[in-house]
Parts: sequence; structure tokens; C-alpha cells
Amino acid sequence: MTSKAKDKTNDGEIGRRSLKADGGASSLPVYHQLTTILRQQIKDSVFPKESLMPSEMQLAAAYDVSRVTVRRALELLGREGWIIRKHGVGTFVAPRSAEPGAGEGRVSGLVENLITLGLETTARLLSYDADAVAPTTVAQALGLDAGARVLRIERLRFYKDKPLSVTQVYLPEDVAGLVPQAAIDDRPIIRLLEGGGVRAQRAEQTISAIPADDDAARKLNVAIGMPLLRLRRTVFDADGRPFEHQVGLYNPDQYEYHMLLSRDNSSARPQWRHIG
Repeated sequence: MTSKAKDKTNDGEIGRRSLKADGGASSLPVYHQLTTILRQQIKDSVFPKESLMPSEMQLAAAYDVSRVTVRRALELLGREGWIIRKHGVGTFVAPRSAEPGAGEGRVSGLVENLITLGLETTARLLSYDADAVAPTTVAQALGLDAGARVLRIERLRFYKDKPLSVTQVYLPEDVAGLVPQAAIDDRPIIRLLEGGGVRAQRAEQTISAIPADDDAARKLNVAIGMPLLRLRRTVFDADGRPFEHQVGLYNPDQYEYHMLLSRDNSSARPQWRHIG
């Protein structure tokens, strides 16, 4: 490798760390862990577009893995279109126009709000179970007894013909009748509930990241273990009664969560407050 080529690599920006198959925090194969790390670094422009990636030897040393492991990770990234390997020259980050999903942008913000404002998505009904046993976390969120029956609706939503999210909506029996299977279309379920007279007053939402299991990976067309955004939301009416609980898994290539925050300095302990 020439000195000029060395100057164009980003090997100085990757910290040394060890990926272990046994005893570590992840049960994923080591090459898959490395693939996930490098993919995210490319997305975050740690390795800019068209730049020369660190060599197999440099990556093996940086992550304390074998060159065979590095080679498998790079082969997977190449099949996904993130990198271009040139024999005898090196591995380069793909141009933006060649990256998966490039030029299409990502949905940003609450999907339900964006749909109301005209975002063109479609939803495919995967399952409709009017007599489902509420999982423990769902029963707790909806204030139901353990083992209570709920309506469970699972849908796969698409944006520009690509999977955006897979969501499970749980409704208690007293509002489930407002959402018959025949009425389900591309609209958010809460729009159907509001059409039936239910009024949402507030919601509690939690955002976290989880690795895609085989079921989510298949539905969202992503690799097993790929990080997904998980949004869990419980919606309450004006009387403070929870009437909808939703769990959504979102493909981060297609979706990001954007918030507006305001700094509240009115007390001795200033806080950021969500305003939109």
C-alpha cells in the first residue's frame, strides 16, 4: 500500500476492541458483530464515501479477530452494497448513489402524524386475533388482569415499496369492536378508534434499540441481528384510561425519530422538554 493510500484510510479512527463469540454480551457470530459495527460506521461517515477502508490485517488487529472473520464481514457488506472491493487495490466505501436506500431519504417523526400530513405508505395486515391473550407487559400497560383477552393486530407498513415497520397493536375488549377486520386499511389504527368516538388525550412512549430476530428480519428484509428501533406506546383518553398499546419495530435505514426540545430554565434544575 502506498503512503498516499495510507493517508486515505480511516484506520486511525477505529478503536481497538475485542469481539468474542463466547462470554461476551452478544450471542451473534463474531463476523456478524463486525459486519454490524462496520455498517454503522459507514452510515455515520466514520468511513466517508469512496474512501479506502482499513485493510483486512488492520481490521483483524483492531477488533482482535482472524482475517477469515474480517473477510466474511466484508463479503457480507459487499453483497449488501455498502462497499466495493477492488482486487489488488483495496476495499472502498460505495458511492452514496450505490448505497442501499440512497437518495430515498428516511421517514422522520411520528409515522401516524406524517401519514395524516400526506406521507404515502401502505399497510399489509399480517394477523388479526380478536381473542388473543395479552402478554404480561401489555396487560400491565392497559391496566388489565393477567391473562386478559385483547384484540391483537399486526401490520407491516411500507414506504416507497420498502418495509418501514412492523407493528403490533393491542386493544382491550371495550374498544376492540370499533376496529373490525373489514375496516382496516392503510390508516393508523388510532384513526379508526377516533372515528368511533374515542379521543386520545396523551401517550407514554419508550424508544429503544434491539437486534432483529429471525421473524423481524424476515418481515423487514434486514439481516438477523441488525439494530432496529423499537417504539412502545400506550395511549390514554381524557379520563386517564389506557385504551391502546402499540409495539413497533422500525428499519433505521428507512426511519429515524426526530424531536423538538425546549430548554426549561424556570427552576433550579433546568430540563429539556419535548415540544414536537
